[in-house]
Amino acid sequence: MRIGVAQVSPTDSPIRGFRQLSQIYSVESFLRPNEEGRLQPLLAESWKVSGDGRSLQVRLRRGVRFHDGSPVDPAAVTEILPRALKDFMGPVYPDIQGISAIDADTFEVRFGTSSPFVLEAMEAPFRKPGPTIVGTGPYVAPTNSTTEMRAFREYYLGAPVIDRLVVSNYPSVRAAWADMLRERIDMLFEVGTDALDSMMGSNNISVFTFTRHYQYTLAFNPKSQALRSSEVRRALNWAIDRAGIVRNALKDHGVASSGPLAASYWALDPSAPRFEYDVERATTPLKGRPPLRFTCLFSPDTVTERVALELRRQLQKVGIEMAVEEVSQDQVIQRSASGQYDAMLFELISGPTLFRPYLVWHSGSPLNFGGFGNMAIDGALDRVRYAASEAEYRGAVLDLQKAFIDDPPGIFLAWTVRARAVSKRFDVPAEEGRDVLSTIRLWKPTAAAADHAARN
Repeated sequence: MRIGVAQVSPTDSPIRGFRQLSQIYSVESFLRPNEEGRLQPLLAESWKVSGDGRSLQVRLRRGVRFHDGSPVDPAAVTEILPRALKDFMGPVYPDIQGISAIDADTFEVRFGTSSPFVLEAMEAPFRKPGPTIVGTGPYVAPTNSTTEMRAFREYYLGAPVIDRLVVSNYPSVRAAWADMLRERIDMLFEVGTDALDSMMGSNNISVFTFTRHYQYTLAFNPKSQALRSSEVRRALNWAIDRAGIVRNALKDHGVASSGPLAASYWALDPSAPRFEYDVERATTPLKGRPPLRFTCLFSPDTVTERVALELRRQLQKVGIEMAVEEVSQDQVIQRSASGQYDAMLFELISGPTLFRPYLVWHSGSPLNFGGFGNMAIDGALDRVRYAASEAEYRGAVLDLQKAFIDDPPGIFLAWTVRARAVSKRFDVPAEEGRDVLSTIRLWKPTAAAADHAARN
């Protein structure tokens, strides 16, 4: 299969795109979350949290091997997993006290206090350390500068049907799409919002959309004079028609949002408070105040610019002036670190579990590059982090949702949608609610394509 990797935005690069693709095909984890944030087995066969919530036992699936032929057993896990978890968990890693083998198929992770995030961290990529990717996935990443991956014949779920994946880089989605129409490539790895509509009508290409675990978010500087008042920030949230953002800026290729968690998240109470479009609730707190003006930073990207302009238009309708300023990604980092901004608009990772939002919004996390959030959100996040039972976890998630409503650190706008485009010369089974790449080992040429190849 010939795969085209295109820049989705000016900040992407061919190297970044190929590395991302290689990781997806060649590296796996012990558990993986579904779209509700519930964990499912992958390299693990099963798992069990102790009664006191202070240890986790994971039973490994038998017959799993790394691409170099060595077994994935408790001995390998105890050697490799500590570093993998340290890289993945960041400031949460100190919760872990040790990892040890229990028997020939089982390892144990011990932690000082109840910590659901340790279980959620079992989706950390599990690969051997080193400059080359040595994982357990259905395809082997190249060990040199080539852009070709070969099927892992000893893959524990069965060898992939497609023997080779050959990757080509393109400067844009349009260039890759043109080659796909000429049948020079068989798959376009990722299709952004702008290109989706033009691809939907093709008779020879299937387009598989998926909702990413990222959402467009307008994050506030908590020290900004204009936005210091929580009442003002709540008013801004009520002023936004998120369905209008999806319709006008994302061309209906998005899912409206109003918080850090997807509506389908298993621990989120459907009756939990959330922001909706309400002009009266937006304008009432602003009466008698000086006109509200602030500046929004965004990086150069066509879709992000459209979202920013739609935000500005909606806020103008309720008398709020939001100036938009395009800056480079380097400038975003510099100005966020120095606090020289009112608000910034970007795609922010938000799931599928609560572990990643914790790293983004907690003030103690080094990944909170803009100093977002506040003490109330920190407290709610910590209650989630140390919940001792599922009931306590649900209650902490409800507290977290309320904290984001009472003292909002930003405006959550919409989850983003991407797509994979695949030639109909290939039979591609899909799993509902998942990126179609999850079934890559089962993809195969259609009978007509195989017959055509045989004749040639």
